[in-house]
Amino acid sequence: MIMVCSCEEEKANEAKKDNITFIKDFSSYTSCGYKLDVKQTNDLGYILAGCKNDSATLIKVDLFGELMWQKTYGLLDYWGDKSVIQTSDGGYLFATWTGLLKTNSDGEKEWIKKGIEGNQNKYPYYEDIIEHSNGFYYAVGGPVTPSGNASSNGGQALLVKIDNTGNILKTKFFGGECEDDLFRSVIESNDSKLIMVGEKGHGNQNFSCSFNFRYYKDIYIVKTNLNGAVLWQQTHGNEYLEKGTDIVAKETDGYIVVGEKCDHGYNISTCSDRAKVMILEIDENGNSQEQTLLNNLYFFEGGSPISVSNTNNNGYVFVSNHKNQFGTWFYKWGQNESNIDLKINDAGSGGESIEMSEDGGFIIGTSGNIIIKTDQDLNF
Repeated sequence: MIMVCSCEEEKANEAKKDNITFIKDFSSYTSCGYKLDVKQTNDLGYILAGCKNDSATLIKVDLFGELMWQKTYGLLDYWGDKSVIQTSDGGYLFATWTGLLKTNSDGEKEWIKKGIEGNQNKYPYYEDIIEHSNGFYYAVGGPVTPSGNASSNGGQALLVKIDNTGNILKTKFFGGECEDDLFRSVIESNDSKLIMVGEKGHGNQNFSCSFNFRYYKDIYIVKTNLNGAVLWQQTHGNEYLEKGTDIVAKETDGYIVVGEKCDHGYNISTCSDRAKVMILEIDENGNSQEQTLLNNLYFFEGGSPISVSNTNNNGYVFVSNHKNQFGTWFYKWGQNESNIDLKINDAGSGGESIEMSEDGGFIIGTSGNIIIKTDQDLNF
């Protein structure tokens, strides 16, 4: 019997043996915005989510970061955060601030879902999306004010459940006592439910809600069942500013949350000097077990991007932007890890996403239209 192996299969087999690393600039493939999300695909290549000509675009590359195809779609997208995953049917699901896009494995459009349930003209401001082990998709975002909700002072965090044909099955809103509540990340919990992390507004001294609402927030963590019913919710923070940006499960019970903190003392102009990365370890009920603060985070009023991933040694790694060195900040830690703290110029401008790749390295999307593939020690 003669076994025939395609070139792509040979490349994939070699990739499992060797740590392939690269840095690639995709500015010439995008003409709006500057943020890229990237995930590894079943063929060990990668799928990138960006925007081109004020529309959502997907870029498929091989395991070396070389272009395979690019497709642009009729979904408005010229700024903001984005998220893309490969779905269990081999296709792709793209979430952005205006809606959702589903394609097949070749990037051909299957469906687009704009706006929120009952109002295509109201933007959901999606930040993240997953496919749950139950086969449904869950997207999170905000802030959104539900139509006809007079009790809400401002935007609420959003959770949407979608089937594989694009039908919206559930739309749930959370928070809303003050302005600008939102979820930035969602994962399947250790017991197969849902956990979302984001930010929730609070008051300023004698005011129940603050006019400068982006500077008076807590980390907001909510666990729900698979239809969005709240099982528990927790806020973590003080009277100033904390925001949650991403979450991963620990090897044992509990979760690691990353976010930002600024103890501005009611002088919001000082956050450019006081902003820190906050690493929050929580138990299965959302209670704080340990906090770590790292100085010199680059501060952005709308939220500094910080993304976290597990490592293959049961540790963790985040990417963000360091204020003293324009570029991308890599930080790895854990009981079985050698701590690594790198600030690298000419490697994008902060980390939009990070995911452990099949070879134990990491694939990183940045705020500078650049993607980076590292080995497990963050070399590239």
